[in-house]
Amino acid sequence: MFEILVNVEEMSDDNPVVKTGLTLAGLHDAYATGLNIVEVFPSTMAMPDVMTALAMQEHEAGQCDSWWAKQCCQHGVNGAWEVIRGVYVPALARRSCMADITVSRLPNHEAGYPTGMDYVTRVLLTAASPMLLVPPKWDGSFRQERVLVAWNSTQESMRALRAALPFLREAKKVCLVDGASDALPGITPPPLPVRDWLVRQGITLHSVQKFPTTANAGEALLVEAFAMHADFLVMGAWGHSRMSELILGGTTRHVLKHASLPLLLAH
Repeated sequence: MFEILVNVEEMSDDNPVVKTGLTLAGLHDAYATGLNIVEVFPSTMAMPDVMTALAMQEHEAGQCDSWWAKQCCQHGVNGAWEVIRGVYVPALARRSCMADITVSRLPNHEAGYPTGMDYVTRVLLTAASPMLLVPPKWDGSFRQERVLVAWNSTQESMRALRAALPFLREAKKVCLVDGASDALPGITPPPLPVRDWLVRQGITLHSVQKFPTTANAGEALLVEAFAMHADFLVMGAWGHSRMSELILGGTTRHVLKHASLPLLLAH
């Protein structure tokens, strides 16, 4: 069975992460687990009353199981509610390994973290599931009619593409932006034969464009996504070293910072 993990940080009916995750589950007859993490800060564990406060917070979060059951019922899906107490990043990464897709929010830039250093995108650097990241002002819907795929023949982009297959098979229009290159023939591995692979998977490409080679590749991707009215963008995360992307910019960093549509990412 297709398993979706919804990372619920705010237990409200209009939470776009909740609405998107459950809409996705309904479209694909998936099992939807709502997860709330009661965050632990190891440096505070010796402080008086911390354990009592955490236990109270965990108990209150556990009481939201009926709210989650109601949300699942309204969307016509089966699911369960889980509460985990732990350090946020490893707790979410470890639990997500049991899911086919984890739905969470795009980075909250107002929290003060540089792009790529926030909790959610740090999870992408671990052995986590592919993630569907939702903008904070998203309307909560999940459409799969128009999909833009950013491809550069890396393992990350292949993992993202494989995760997107159930959605691509339902899409009416799939466009691919190809940035793969055979820079050193005979030395570096040749680009993966992605177009033939997609044909075998039953995916018809509406168009294929060359990936922009400028420093503004991330901006160009978002412009293309806007031009085709893409419902979401599929891409590998951190195709270069994470530190070089943080220092020099980079496609992933720009897209995470400026995207106004859902992103399906894998590392």
